[in-house]
Amino acid sequence: MLARSLAAIVVSFTLGLALLFAVPAERAPEIRSSDTWINSDGPLTLKSLKGRVVLIDFWAFDCDPCKETVPHVEALYEKYHQEGLTVIGVHTPRADYEKDVAKLREAVRRMGIRYAVVVDNKQKIWADYRCDLWPTQFVIDREGFIRLTHGGVGRYDDIERAVQAALNSK
Repeated sequence: MLARSLAAIVVSFTLGLALLFAVPAERAPEIRSSDTWINSDGPLTLKSLKGRVVLIDFWAFDCDPCKETVPHVEALYEKYHQEGLTVIGVHTPRADYEKDVAKLREAVRRMGIRYAVVVDNKQKIWADYRCDLWPTQFVIDREGFIRLTHGGVGRYDDIERAVQAALNSK
């Protein structure tokens, strides 16, 4: 009896995972234009980045969970940039004082962020991606489909595995 129950649980779990991963990936929304980009010669678009894997990190410079996540995102940029990973930080302020671009530039410098950062002061990119939590990361494959979404801190190994999988699929 116990063996049948365990077998039923394993089969149900396996089918659930199969259904979860069988769902078609959602195409990532294009990144809206912004007048302010940091660490970039100009605006980046997913269309222009087709063929590269993109990690988008929604964050705010005075958000403690974001401050915890940034070093992990920076490490992924350092490790995989030459292999085809582009990281875009979308700075989406939680409060009016975080809209100050001079303070943002200082925070980017102080935190050692070398990847591109776009200013999303009106939370339009945030809304396009249906974010509801700081920080939130998206891994987007070479064809522009979202392969992983994560809100909050942690799961850094999962994010790295998703980046690796996207880089390895050609």
